[in-house]
Amino acid sequence: MERRRRARGLPRRRTDRIEDAVAVLLCALGVVAMVLAGLVGSAAHGAVSARAFQEAADRSRVLATVADTPAVPETTDGVGPGTRRATATWTPPDGTPRAGEVTVPMSAKAHSVVPVWVDRSGAPAPAPTSPRAGLLVGVVTAGWVALAGVLLLLAAWRLVRRWTARSNDAEWTRRWAEVEPEWSGRAPAG
Repeated sequence: MERRRRARGLPRRRTDRIEDAVAVLLCALGVVAMVLAGLVGSAAHGAVSARAFQEAADRSRVLATVADTPAVPETTDGVGPGTRRATATWTPPDGTPRAGEVTVPMSAKAHSVVPVWVDRSGAPAPAPTSPRAGLLVGVVTAGWVALAGVLLLLAAWRLVRRWTARSNDAEWTRRWAEVEPEWSGRAPAG
């Protein structure tokens, strides 16, 4: 029975068996790469989410009254798109009135009330990191790790295929040199 099963199948070259083994190995490594991408993405998500949670705990949103009409900024330090720096007054959670420069929307006029973020000491602070940023960072990180893994595995597969093609070509050339004289009727060289 075993002999019949072998006789029905095509003969397998050594390079075919090597390709099969490498394909199985690379598929297994692909699964490992995807799991690794998920773990790295999850870790990145956790780190950014923890930072967002800590920043949210350390900062408070308060209302500030713009003291003067904001001028066109001379510097862009701490200023994002659609915002500018202006002098304002606010009362942080500890109840001590404060005054200083804060970042306000471009549309803010004198005596308008705008929300600002302050740290535990009452000093202006940037807004805390959004919890959605953790999700975005996790997904992007996982995507890049997965892409890098796939590209490395494809490069390895291409190298194996190139090597097996060269080996097969060399074997065909050697075998043809043995049988070609019989087919062509020429005397063997040498």
